[in-house]
Amino acid sequence: MGWSPTQRLFLLLVLLSPLAFTSPLKAGPRDGGPRDGGDLVTDSPRSVTGEAVSIEQLSDDRYSRRQAAMMQMWRLRETSRQAVQDAARHPDPEVADRANWILRQWRRGALPETPPELARLLQQDDDPSVLEELLEVGQFGAVVVAVEESAGTSQRMLLNQRLAAALNRRFPVYVRRAYQDDLLMDLLRLVDLVADSKEMAVCRVQMMQELGLDLDDAGLLPQAAENWTPMVRSEAEIVVLAVLGRMDDAIARAKNHGDESLLRICQMLVGQWQAIATETARQAAQADEGSAERSRLWCQALVAADRANDEGIRTHAVKELVDLPVTVSDASVDLRWKCLASHGYVDEAITILARSEELYDAVKRPRSDSAAVVAISAARTNRAFEILGYPYNDVDANLQTWIAEAIEEQTQDTMDAKTLGVTPRVAPKLNRLLSLMRCLLAVGREQAAWTIARDLSDSDTIVGSQRIRDTVLITLLVTNRDDWMARLAVRPGESSLSSETQRLIVASLSGVDSKTWEMILESISVMMPTTPFDQRVQIAFDLCRGEIPAAFEDEKRFQQLYQTLTSSQDYFPPAGQRSLVRRSLPRRLNVQLATLFSQLGQAEIASEILATLAAGGDISATFSIAQRELDLGRAESALTGFDGVWKSVAATPRPALSAATVRYIRQNPEQIHYAAKATVGQWILARRQGHLTQAESLERQLRLMLCSPAMELRSELLEYLGERGERQMTLEGYRSLLPMAAFGSEGATELYDVARNYSTLVRETNPIDAAKWFDLAIGGTLETTFFRSVAYISLPVFVRRWQLEGAIAKGDEQEVQRHLDRIYQMDPLDIDVAERLLPKMRDKGMDAIADASFQRVWEAGRAYIADYPFDATAGNNLAWVAAMNQRELNEAARLSEQAVYFEPESAIYRDTLAEILFLLDRVDEALQIESGCLLDDPGQWHLHQQIEKYSEAMAE
Repeated sequence: MGWSPTQRLFLLLVLLSPLAFTSPLKAGPRDGGPRDGGDLVTDSPRSVTGEAVSIEQLSDDRYSRRQAAMMQMWRLRETSRQAVQDAARHPDPEVADRANWILRQWRRGALPETPPELARLLQQDDDPSVLEELLEVGQFGAVVVAVEESAGTSQRMLLNQRLAAALNRRFPVYVRRAYQDDLLMDLLRLVDLVADSKEMAVCRVQMMQELGLDLDDAGLLPQAAENWTPMVRSEAEIVVLAVLGRMDDAIARAKNHGDESLLRICQMLVGQWQAIATETARQAAQADEGSAERSRLWCQALVAADRANDEGIRTHAVKELVDLPVTVSDASVDLRWKCLASHGYVDEAITILARSEELYDAVKRPRSDSAAVVAISAARTNRAFEILGYPYNDVDANLQTWIAEAIEEQTQDTMDAKTLGVTPRVAPKLNRLLSLMRCLLAVGREQAAWTIARDLSDSDTIVGSQRIRDTVLITLLVTNRDDWMARLAVRPGESSLSSETQRLIVASLSGVDSKTWEMILESISVMMPTTPFDQRVQIAFDLCRGEIPAAFEDEKRFQQLYQTLTSSQDYFPPAGQRSLVRRSLPRRLNVQLATLFSQLGQAEIASEILATLAAGGDISATFSIAQRELDLGRAESALTGFDGVWKSVAATPRPALSAATVRYIRQNPEQIHYAAKATVGQWILARRQGHLTQAESLERQLRLMLCSPAMELRSELLEYLGERGERQMTLEGYRSLLPMAAFGSEGATELYDVARNYSTLVRETNPIDAAKWFDLAIGGTLETTFFRSVAYISLPVFVRRWQLEGAIAKGDEQEVQRHLDRIYQMDPLDIDVAERLLPKMRDKGMDAIADASFQRVWEAGRAYIADYPFDATAGNNLAWVAAMNQRELNEAARLSEQAVYFEPESAIYRDTLAEILFLLDRVDEALQIESGCLLDDPGQWHLHQQIEKYSEAMAE
């Protein structure tokens, strides 16, 4: 069907005139417009009064009045909405046609004030994604209209999903646009209409708080919650109450809802551990014998009883968890040993774990060999070698035999698996041998550990689909000798790396991805074509670790590397970033390379890389430069950079920026994180320059950005604020983020990540609160497989140290003793307490407790070093503890000299010896040793302080 002259006139006005949507005299619509002709006149009734227009006026005898009435109804939606809906069902086809046209415009988000370029887009496409363009230019009111008018239509759910996703991704951008255009209420209304999660429910409530709006119990949840399931509604309401600090109400709602898991989280947040312990113990006792549910409940009972200090339930829970049988099919074994170990029942946990691994061996299923590793981590070193079946005293005599037996068994198992058509596993002896390697490293037997790693890597044996060499590399990733990776990755004479080996090498490198690694290795190969491949791999590996290899002692080498990286060879940026790099740019550049050159002391090259990338539109490079300028006090250039970040992030398609690039920026949350952090930079600069009004504006924007429904954005922004010293805002942000994270999130951020950052921030000023949240976070990891087994010793010890610090500060001797007992229950050789906290106890008058604690560690340490004398680290640490407590100094000097004998190049070990000699009044010797340390490591400010102290003592 063709368009009427009036319809064509309306379209022409849309396309050509910026006044088309602001004038009350508008022609008919492109679709569904009036069907009769007529000339435009200027006598439009009530065209500027803002009064409602009646349905009858849509059927007025004069066309111009009908037309003006239609435009007025379109413009005055608030007062004419019901009339339009009624008119859509009018028996007069023209009246209904005009009303339906208005409804279609509203559902598209097309309003009279919509900018012409967007109006054209909205008229051409009914796809809900078009509304995202309205968000990008700040037309929040129009989007609200579209959402409200879509109620009851088939597109409503899809529309809500897309808009909610956009709000999650781009919230800081929308906050800034809404703030600048005074449209925050429209943005809030949009959140209210499309919220689809508890995170968005919290976002809405916190926005209301920031805007000074009243909040009552009837309005705890957004309007969109009407379409949520009862379970989602209840959970969101409880989370909102928790974030508001109304924990009593949250607990009451959780009880009414009947969800035990939500109730338990609420009780944990307020410390109602006794109530949890009593209830879960009751439920556990009633659960089926031997069931996984019974194990889980007794674990929960132990967690709560330990924190409530209920010895009865704690003892009962431990007995139940230990007495439960261990079977291969029992999925609760992992939970049981973690729970026991993290609460100080380490020997019981090791027994359960060792028994489980024996059963896995018996049925030829893969095992973890975590029992020996946990034993080593908990200073049960003799037990570790016993579990492995490799007596420590037999290592020198039998190591080669053990290696040969492991290779032979693995070879046979691989052949058998191939015959049966199943995937080969890591054979038991190989698994134990790799654990032996880790244990030998832990006790200072590096040469023996290297023999295992080298001999296995040189074997041609296959494990599954990979070489045994890769299995060794996987094990090294969790040791303190990941620097061996490159030495083992390539045999002399080989000329390539397998994809798996390359992946493992990259996994050992911090801040370097696979593309950057490949670029460095390839460039080294271009620079040194005659150097054997294994040496090239080692050189590239050292560079990527921030270490300068011998081949690069000549500074010109770095310029040569840079020129090779930017040569005319094809450049393949990291996946997803190709559209951000102009073809005219020098190739092979990325921000990782800039960071790497900076770490290697090549600041000029690093700056040149960043400048080149920033000129090409790389947002991360622009931010890095701006942050550097901020730190250097160059306000003008820093501000230019931060503004540039915002300009890029809020980008719209234009000749200089392709639609693909804009799409990538909008879909990539990392780019939005840079914008949020750039706002922090702008805020800091505004305060430095005395622009108080602007600073207040930016602070308010930051507070609104911290209402984001994206947990990951909140967490990263708070971490950055903390790094920049903005402590007050950071702490306020964490107070709402922590309870949100405690209830779990669909995003990438979990409670552990948030609590770790928060605890690090406050541990010096509030160790008890740091311990509380980190303790909750660790408890939430018991049923995951993400953490290494050693974490269930080391992390609970951190919590107890912080609790101990708090108890010392309060002068509570009973609490101090209780925490000390638990720490030594988990790790009898814990050095940090003896070194750092025992002197604090003495300052508080707790000399008897401190002396007993020192003696406890000293005797355990002496016994350990007697059995494992090659552990130079342990010897040095024990000697330093003696120095810090000024006790057993003569024996400490002997231990320190032994450590220096094994590690003569270590400035740290020699510094320990110097301090002990100083305390023994051998000042001249101490000064000589410390002066040598300073020559080896002149950047250590501690060494300068020590030399000054010793020199003053000599002068006296």
